Parts: sequence; structure tokens; C-alpha cells
Amino acid sequence: ELEKIMNEGRLYFNQEITPEVLEYVRNDPEIGQGVRVGNVIYESKIPHMTKEFLAETDEDKRRYYFCHCPWVKESFKAGRSNLSPTFCNCSAAFHKKPWEVIYGQPIEAEVLESVLQGDLRCRFAIHLPESTHV
Repeated sequence: ELEKIMNEGRLYFNQEITPEVLEYVRNDPEIGQGVRVGNVIYESKIPHMTKEFLAETDEDKRRYYFCHCPWVKESFKAGRSNLSPTFCNCSAAFHKKPWEVIYGQPIEAEVLESVLQGDLRCRFAIHLPESTHV
């Protein structure tokens, strides 16, 4: 999908898809569909501003370019954020929601990495029901 968007010169949620962006996404199978290990699906977000994220060398600015949340992004404008990392539980809920619909029951999700924890990406574990054979 991203390759088609790039070739057509369209934007992906307001971001330009360049060959570097496409390579970055291709090299991380957790972006997009996630990777299943047993009953856990590991998902990583695509950076909100991937082109800028890849070009930046300052880690705080990279966190700013990575994050999708306007509140968190705003907190990074002054340097390191003082928001609690629990704020990113909202993103974990976003990633688990499709699985709750599929299985028709609540699903647990946890934040493994986040820019508010000092990481350079946001990564989640979605715990599927034990009786899952899908």
C-alpha cells in the first residue's frame, strides 16, 4: 500500500512516503500487521512523521517526530516530556480494539516501549485469548 502511495505521489495520513520511509517500514514487520508469537501479537507504530524521524539525529526531536499524540508531541517541544508514560496506554487500547471486535471479548494490551519511557519507538503486546486457534 505504501509503495503505491509513494508511486502515485499521494500522502499517507499527511506524510510523504519516500524510498527511505518505505525501506524503514519494510524492515520492521511489526509495523502494520504485527508479528504473532504464540498468543501475543507484537505491533510497532509507524512514526507520525517518518521522513523527519529518519533524518533527525537529536533523540528528543526524533521522539517528537515519532509520536502521533498531539498532547505528547507538544510536551516534547520544550525538550524531554514530563508526562507520565501511562499516558501511552491510550495507544495500547487503540491497537487492541480490532482484536476485541474479532474475538468479541476484552483483550489485554501492554506498552512495551514508548517515547514517554525514553524509547525511540512505540511498541505494544496484544495478548490474545488462550483458546485462540486463529
